[in-house]
Amino acid sequence: MWEVLAPLRAGAEAEAVTVRPRLLASRAVKPSLPWIFWVALLPALAACTTVEPGQDFNIADVVYEENFYYCSVEPQLFAFKCGPGDPGKGDGNGSCHFNVTSFRMTDYTPLVGDSCTSPTGIPTGPIAPQAKTNYAAAQAKMQLDPKLAPLLNRPIGKSAHPRVVFDLSQAADQAAAKVIEDWATKFSTQ
Repeated sequence: MWEVLAPLRAGAEAEAVTVRPRLLASRAVKPSLPWIFWVALLPALAACTTVEPGQDFNIADVVYEENFYYCSVEPQLFAFKCGPGDPGKGDGNGSCHFNVTSFRMTDYTPLVGDSCTSPTGIPTGPIAPQAKTNYAAAQAKMQLDPKLAPLLNRPIGKSAHPRVVFDLSQAADQAAAKVIEDWATKFSTQ
């Protein structure tokens, strides 16, 4: 960079100076603008530094709507036997999300969803600690883009999973998968 500026400081004629700026040590950047632009830009590039975000720097966490989970998502997970497995579909009893995976669900009754005013409503009863554990586990498997979310992709068979939980050729299964997909749009950042 200083090699470009040295002839100018020494009083060389502008016509005699060949400027070949090297930005970020890349040969892919070719000066298509007049050389004076590059000469003016070089001190600014040399002064570039990182930004110090300060002591209170936080990356916002994505928090998915808790009530929608309790009233809509969790009832689907229990209805399709994601916790105990479904012996009718080849799962051994107790071999699924109640026992053996990193997405661990906890069995409890009555479900919080049983006290909801509607599938998209608000629970009217207390939130059981087991439900809160299930919510935290499910939230960890959700993504803003549901096409990338293990909570949706595994049960529909797009990612590795022992069985297809939601057979998208069946209307009821499509509706259950849609509930999980909709949950991806119900979030806030904190």
